[in-house]
Amino acid sequence: MSAKTLEDVISKISGVISVKVIEEDGQPREIHVIADPSRNPKQIVRDIETVALASLGMKLDRRIISVAQLSQGKFSPSQSYEISSIEVKSLDRKKQVRVTINNLFEDEELVGESVGAGTSTNLPRLVGEAVIEAFNIDSPVSVDDVQRVFLAGKEFVLVHLTVQDDEKERAEVGVAPLEGDFLKAVAKATLRVVKDLA
Repeated sequence: MSAKTLEDVISKISGVISVKVIEEDGQPREIHVIADPSRNPKQIVRDIETVALASLGMKLDRRIISVAQLSQGKFSPSQSYEISSIEVKSLDRKKQVRVTINNLFEDEELVGESVGAGTSTNLPRLVGEAVIEAFNIDSPVSVDDVQRVFLAGKEFVLVHLTVQDDEKERAEVGVAPLEGDFLKAVAKATLRVVKDLA
C-alpha cells in the first residue's frame, strides 16, 4: 500500500481539503490533514481510522494523525491576532528573534523574544518560541519541528508543538500557507495554536 493510495482515500472524507502521508519502512509514520471548519477534528480522525480499515484493511494509530483547520470567512474573533513584524538580530554566535503581534480587537501589542543558535534549522524554532513568549502562557510549550509541505499543489508550513498540562503532554500542529515569507508563515502557524492556549 503506497502513501498515495492512503492519501487518495483520506482526501474523499468530508471536510478534508488536503492530506500528506509520511512513510517509514513502508508504513505510515505521520498523517497531516488540512480540513475546513465544518467538522470537529476528532470526528475527522475517527473517519480516517474507519475508512483506512474498511477500504484498505489498515489499522491506524490515531496518534500519528494531526488535523489542522483553516478558518473561512472574512473575519472572526479567532483571527483577531496579526503578526506585525519579525526582527532577527545577531548576538555574537547567536540570533535574537523579536516577534510583534497586534490584537486587532483590543488594540494591544504583544512582544516576544527568543535567543539561540542562528542555524537555518533552529531559526524557525526561535520564531515559534518568540510567539509563545509573547503570550506568556502558564503551561510549558515547546517547538519540536517545523516542516514545509506541498498539499494539493500549494505549499504550507507545519509547526509541531508539545504542550504540557498537569504532567501530561499533548501534541498540537499549527499550519499556515507559505506566501513568500517563510519565517512569517512559521509565526502564523504557531499563532494558530498558541492563541487558544493563552
